[in-house]
Amino acid sequence: MKKRGRPKKNVTEQEPVHVQIDFSQITKLKDIVIDERMFEQMKSGLALDELISHEKGIPSATNIMVIGDPGIGKTTLLLDLIASVQLNDPSKKCLFISGEMGKKQMFKYTQRFPQFGVLDTMFVSDFTDHNTKDVMEQVLNKGYDLVLIDSIAEVLEGVRNDNGWDRKVAESWLVDECVKNNKGENTSNKFSTFLLIQQVTKGGVFVGSNKLKHMVDAAAEIRREKESSGGGTYIEFTKNRNGKVENKLYFQLTGTQIVYSNVEVEEEEEVED
Repeated sequence: MKKRGRPKKNVTEQEPVHVQIDFSQITKLKDIVIDERMFEQMKSGLALDELISHEKGIPSATNIMVIGDPGIGKTTLLLDLIASVQLNDPSKKCLFISGEMGKKQMFKYTQRFPQFGVLDTMFVSDFTDHNTKDVMEQVLNKGYDLVLIDSIAEVLEGVRNDNGWDRKVAESWLVDECVKNNKGENTSNKFSTFLLIQQVTKGGVFVGSNKLKHMVDAAAEIRREKESSGGGTYIEFTKNRNGKVENKLYFQLTGTQIVYSNVEVEEEEEVED
């Protein structure tokens, strides 16, 4: 009688490949040497400083991701943060990489928020004749203290289309670029900090793999309370290796400024994200 079940596959046994690994990087914790500049804090003078880190500033060599629904104020909030750092300390090199808006949109935006005008800004749409991967690598290699990317999804889509990569390969490339510049491996030896805006689904769920979540030192969400709870808009860190988590900082977006409060505010005006 024949035995039931699927026939066994013919598996060709292969000799395991052994690669010699260099373990010279293993060290004692007491012998680790870190450049002191990696511990510097960039101050904006905004209420966000206290939320971001215990030292009340934006840490160098750090990656911070911010998510939230469309139109809730992610771009406005982070542009105000990075512009305030630039105004507070002109010696800092700050860069805004815009993958969402073009020059006309940002010009109108800056008329409402004049402080944004101090920022070096690269519009991804100006470089469509070039490989997005090359454009990103070369601009980051110039070396910046603080970089705001709006948004990860737009940059990754360009990189994928230009190189025929799948999502995982593109995300790995982005992680490697951030880490490389965190370490100061650029022409200016700047220990770059990245503010990364990421999109969410209609249900408010993070778009992207767990690899992106794990590579960041901090992750924040911008949400709006239900009307029954007052309807206030707030930012809250759900992960933060440098500061507080689950502390809500409420803010109100007006036509020309952002008003912060530790309690929710009334009658918020929604602005374009």
